[in-house]
Amino acid sequence: MYTNNVRTVLFMAVLILTAAPESPADHNPVFTWRIRGDANYEQWIYDGNDPIAQFDMSTMNEPMQALMFFSAVPRPLLLRHLKLTPGGIPLVQAVQLYWKCGKFITDVLDGLTVEGNGTERLTVAFTVRDEWDAMKVTRTLTVSYDSSLDSYVYDFRDHGIINNPETSDTNSTVGIEYCDPWFTDCPAPSQPFPGMWKGRYSRYVYESRDNRIVAIPHNHFSQSQKSGISLRKEGIFAAVYEPDGNPAIQMLDDTSDRSYISICPWGYDVHMGCSLKPEELYKPVTLHFRIIQCPYDRARLLERNAVIPPIKQTEYKGLKEVPMYEPAGSFEKAVSIEKPHEGDIDPWFWVPQDEQGAVWDRSYGHTGSSSLKIEKNTPGIATWYSMCEGQGYFTEPWTPCKGYEISCWVRTKDAEGPGASIGACYHVPNIPPEWPITRSERISGTKDWTKLTVRMGPPPKDVSIMSLNLQQVGKGTTWFDDLEVKMLR
Repeated sequence: MYTNNVRTVLFMAVLILTAAPESPADHNPVFTWRIRGDANYEQWIYDGNDPIAQFDMSTMNEPMQALMFFSAVPRPLLLRHLKLTPGGIPLVQAVQLYWKCGKFITDVLDGLTVEGNGTERLTVAFTVRDEWDAMKVTRTLTVSYDSSLDSYVYDFRDHGIINNPETSDTNSTVGIEYCDPWFTDCPAPSQPFPGMWKGRYSRYVYESRDNRIVAIPHNHFSQSQKSGISLRKEGIFAAVYEPDGNPAIQMLDDTSDRSYISICPWGYDVHMGCSLKPEELYKPVTLHFRIIQCPYDRARLLERNAVIPPIKQTEYKGLKEVPMYEPAGSFEKAVSIEKPHEGDIDPWFWVPQDEQGAVWDRSYGHTGSSSLKIEKNTPGIATWYSMCEGQGYFTEPWTPCKGYEISCWVRTKDAEGPGASIGACYHVPNIPPEWPITRSERISGTKDWTKLTVRMGPPPKDVSIMSLNLQQVGKGTTWFDDLEVKMLR
């Protein structure tokens, strides 16, 4: 007979055993490819009853997403919302399933086969081509689970054929972008707004070909440290650090030897490309990489040991920090060019352009103790410039816009010629400007603080970004302070 105390101990032990969460070693995956029907049916990979990745062929309608992530690809083929651990949250927002090589983009789905339904190893082969049949690629995805990593493994093997290599054979290397993944909630919002998401990660870290551990800060500056990245064989490239997961990329076989990575300073997506010699165009192109969860201890160790390389002295005219862009502000806050962003927002910034003379005055302003200053002895143009306003810059979701009203307080001293003004222009990144700058009145001579205002009409179709400039034409000195940008609804 058991005593009451013994019965209690045994009962509690049973409760603990039955309620304990599943350990990695206990997880037995059962992968299936499922189609969920509604007005626009969806195709998913499941582990048991848990959807872990979606195959997406949706048309991109939001103008800045369509342009900046998927330029010339209005209906991209994507694997989206990838979970990396059983029961975890999606850590990878999307993985492209097409190649880009100059004007050729393999965004036409030519075939899809699934093997291994209901097993611990699911294989999906996506065959894609460009509209002219110049390139054809079969990307074979194998999904499995590695208990030693406590991670799903998304293993990608590409087999590409260039059907007419003579059109690309230019006696020099040919570049192919074979993937451009990006991670969930990254970047953080650039401005605070109600309901804003919480950004993830502060940097990328990677194991380089020369055996260094290198960090790339998450900020929106275009820098030399964000291009020409090469990994050692099977080296990790990971986003760090978050306690609930850190996605990583590994290049396998000889893929790292022929590949390079660059980081987009706009969306922090990871451009993965390879270079082919002319003679390599005439035989199949094979690539092999995988996406996994970087184990917590390894992610933490990589983050702690990684070193951020210095940027070149010629970049950003030797500046280490520049003024933060705020829709309403007085140029008091700084953004570091070399360091990761800090806090809940990942801001954009102001940079000097055109002639020399634009400096950040930290000792004088209309309110506070700072302003943007232009001081020069030449008759040309000097500018403080920012391209940062609108939904395409990680602000609140796009809504119909009737235009903008931009105002700024301006003071001049001995300003000759046309003088000082503020201007704004609707803008499409990566495309030459099509719309003229709308400019305020100009002031010259010596004038105390004066409020200048410029009003913009509705943006053109498929545009949701606006650039700003604070400008002086001619000799003299100008201070700009207390900028305010209002969207008209």
